[in-house]
Amino acid sequence: MRKQSIVMLGLLCALLPATISAQTNVAGEWTMMFSTDQGDLPATLTLEQDGEMLTGELISDQGTTPFEGTITGNMLKWEIEVDAGGAIFAITMEGTVEGDEMSGTADFGGYGGGDWSATRQ
Repeated sequence: MRKQSIVMLGLLCALLPATISAQTNVAGEWTMMFSTDQGDLPATLTLEQDGEMLTGELISDQGTTPFEGTITGNMLKWEIEVDAGGAIFAITMEGTVEGDEMSGTADFGGYGGGDWSATRQ
């Protein structure tokens, strides 16, 4: 009996890291809203995921912007380059995923920021 318990404990220990590091899947299309001092901006976010690597597009009235980022557990981070009248600056997006909802903050390259939220379509 003791030998079986030790074998079962060994199997559980071997499976535990896979359970703890389970990756959240964010691939798909998301309805997004930016909230800034200048008002709210709706957008669509499309994401593809390969392990911890993200690629996607942010689609808004301003156009379509491709980007790359990462997801670790339920934590997201990506950077979008924006042309602001000839000056290119980066918007850094960070957030968390909970089921079919995401939310986080946006840093507009030192020129302000805001919050964002998204719901899976």
